Amino acid sequence: KLSVITGVSGSGKSTIAFDILFAEGQRRYLESLNAYARQFVQPAARPEVDAITGIAPTVAIEQRTSRGGRKSTVATVTEVYHFLRLMYVKLGTQHCPDCHVPIVAQDRPAILAQIMRTFKNNNVTLFAPLIVARKGYYTDLARWAENKGFSELRVDGELIPTNPWPRLDRFIEHDIDLPVGTIKVSARSEAELDKLLEAALEFGKGRVRVGNGKTEQLFNTERSCPSCSRSFDSLDPRLFSFNSRHGWCSTCQGVGLVGAEASAPLSSEEQAWAGPEAAQDDDRKKRGRRGRRKKVEAPAEAAVACASCGGSRLRPEALAVQFHGDNIADFTALNVDGARKRLAGLKLKGREAAVAEDLLAELDARLGFLQHVGLGYLSLDRAAPTLSGGEAQRIRLAAQLGSNLTGVCYILDEPTIGLHTRDNTMLLNTLEGLQQNGNTVVVVEHDEETIRRAQHLVDIGPRAGLHGGEVVATGDVKALSRAPASVTGKLLAEPLRHPMNPERRLGKAEDT
Repeated sequence: KLSVITGVSGSGKSTIAFDILFAEGQRRYLESLNAYARQFVQPAARPEVDAITGIAPTVAIEQRTSRGGRKSTVATVTEVYHFLRLMYVKLGTQHCPDCHVPIVAQDRPAILAQIMRTFKNNNVTLFAPLIVARKGYYTDLARWAENKGFSELRVDGELIPTNPWPRLDRFIEHDIDLPVGTIKVSARSEAELDKLLEAALEFGKGRVRVGNGKTEQLFNTERSCPSCSRSFDSLDPRLFSFNSRHGWCSTCQGVGLVGAEASAPLSSEEQAWAGPEAAQDDDRKKRGRRGRRKKVEAPAEAAVACASCGGSRLRPEALAVQFHGDNIADFTALNVDGARKRLAGLKLKGREAAVAEDLLAELDARLGFLQHVGLGYLSLDRAAPTLSGGEAQRIRLAAQLGSNLTGVCYILDEPTIGLHTRDNTMLLNTLEGLQQNGNTVVVVEHDEETIRRAQHLVDIGPRAGLHGGEVVATGDVKALSRAPASVTGKLLAEPLRHPMNPERRLGKAEDT
């Protein structure tokens, strides 16, 4: 059911909703997990009540001060961006970021000619990429390479023997290449170089890295620029993620802004990606925040859009991928209403239509949920910290609608604050949609429309502070109206009249 907890301010509504219902539902759910999972989350203490029965796993959607990190956007919070990344990987057309022309396939003779021209009279090693930015131990891969007659593999830029094979860090992404052979590039060795290239392309599934110790270049039989002959890796969803080193702009590291005010602490994984210098800078920032003595400093440099990516947060290779004339940054620059219209206007045929069928359905549903909660005006790339409390709460609500969960208890804290009457009605329809999906919805609210549409009411009072904390009345609006101690019921039955606008008495002439 849709239940509303109401009452005068300070009477204990949020205590019941969040400190008791939410805390106990979360605690029970966490205790149902195995010991390994529980070690990462500390369950809350038991609420000081005799018993709570019938409670489901709980999700709290509060009007918090924190809206999210600088890298969170409307699209990422609602998972719209996840499906956009997949759409651009599967259906996007890759272009060269320098020449702005679509990339094409190239054959082995073309790659051989490039190597002969680029590395003439140099000793080069041909590496076949086996693993690209994946986590794991890869003991079986080392055993396979040893059986093929290779005594070493290059792991994260360092040659490591295949026997004995060291225990790699399974929580760090590794790049593993197979050193196929070393040769001096010259006209005499062209035939031998061609054989090595053929083997490397076979092991690397069409890809080979060629380096002379100073520079290294990737060649790909499937993806090459016809103008400058530059080769590219296959499209990967991480290429379009500004939370990953594979996709973020190297200048702003995915924030889209530069300047002292735009800096934010990096996670441990991001520090590893960004390098030791960035990690040291980040440590200095944290120590500066923890310092006890206040120093007089010059004003922080204002954050401005990153000149390298134009505020799009992504690297040039990601922005060079287009789908029906737009890159992913162009699409996320649209507001919710515009994005939904753009998707509806796509005319897809054949393979595109088959691949995009499920993706478009998911995107349309999530964009529709944002419209249902009155947020159709927000652009998809809007940064989460710039949202108001009500907008952030409704975005989280739209994200929960898209998750299609059932049997969950949702608890909301005054979701109608600051809403226009039209948006208020849309929000209540959304909450009823959650309830109709088989969920319990508990709302702490003062809004009259919300109270009247509730299927169950709990009035807390009779007053605030020490004089509150009691259940004054339960049931529907009529039950509250009949309760003598319910201030809410009394005002619902007999609304207060404004003292400057007394009741107007009509005369005989006005009766007609």
